[in-house]
Amino acid sequence: MFNVMKNLFFLFCCVSVIAFSCDLKFSNLNLTPEVKRVIIPISSDQLNSYQVYSNYKESNANKLVGYNGTRHSLDYFDLDNSKVLKSENLNQDGPNGMGTIESLYWHNSDSIFMFERGKIHIVKEGGQKINTINLYDLFTGKDLGEPICNFYFKLKYSESEKLIYFFLVHHGLSPEEKASLPLVASVNIESLAVRALPITHSKHYKDIDGKVGFITYLGFQDLIVDEMIYNFQYESTLFSLNEKTDEKRESKSHEMKFIPELLSLEDPGAFDLHAIDNPHFLTPIPDKWRNFIYRGMWDSPDNSLVEHGFTEKTMSISVFDGKMSFISKFSLPNYTYQINNWFVNENGLYLNFAHPKNENLTEEFLIFDVFQFDQIDE
Repeated sequence: MFNVMKNLFFLFCCVSVIAFSCDLKFSNLNLTPEVKRVIIPISSDQLNSYQVYSNYKESNANKLVGYNGTRHSLDYFDLDNSKVLKSENLNQDGPNGMGTIESLYWHNSDSIFMFERGKIHIVKEGGQKINTINLYDLFTGKDLGEPICNFYFKLKYSESEKLIYFFLVHHGLSPEEKASLPLVASVNIESLAVRALPITHSKHYKDIDGKVGFITYLGFQDLIVDEMIYNFQYESTLFSLNEKTDEKRESKSHEMKFIPELLSLEDPGAFDLHAIDNPHFLTPIPDKWRNFIYRGMWDSPDNSLVEHGFTEKTMSISVFDGKMSFISKFSLPNYTYQINNWFVNENGLYLNFAHPKNENLTEEFLIFDVFQFDQIDE
């Protein structure tokens, strides 16, 4: 009976992809996506959605490793063949011990970088620790704030420069004081040199005295050649910084948007309402295979829905070329995808089919919709 139910679910998923791919809403038709669904059967040892993950290629197969916080384990998946590879428990104590992992980057089987608050662990598959870098020791006395990697600012290791990048949180300061402070720093894993990068809050942030409420994060996932591609949640602009020359650029876009100023700073409820009613511009994802950049938007709620909260916020994807010029934008269906659990490989852009109110969500499968964009002649 269980196998029959799995087959029926698989059939439903395949049909829904065909219907969905015909229902995309484009602002213009410079791109045409093909949408396919990847369905991975899982057991109680794995999750149907991972907030901490890294995708990579090994042995000519596209793979994914996710941190399972409930089991303190790393779960490995073969994306091309839709199967679980293994789950490996991590140690909490002893020479290989580590705490909760907030971001990770798979470089190779001998070098998996994992961020625990205040630390970078470098481990092998199997959990053997190669090294731990104490970030608080490195940053003490430099007046740069606390270095973090998280759901929005992903852990990334630049092999050519031997650098790891961190978002800087300046605790205890007012929004106005934060406006001109550096927001990103790099650490060289060989020399342990710390360098503040010339990335500060944008002009819009400064114009409204930093009154952006909860919508404050900087988004970063990867580089294009030598350029860090990043953004701010409070505006639609994309930015880049050349890691060698420090040259900065901004995107060219006809969809320029900024969130409005949060007028009431005394009412806690006003912060929630401001975050619900206004867009969050999600982390940009460079696609080196197609020379695109994808940037999600978590927008104001759909008024046709009964409720009006964070789970009712609409979603869309904007597509930029490699020079950060805007190409196209399309809407995503409500109650379908988990925000920011998105990544790209040669197969396309993977969106995690795991919205909290997705009626088709199941704990028996890890599911992604894969969008592959091909440019068409005008």
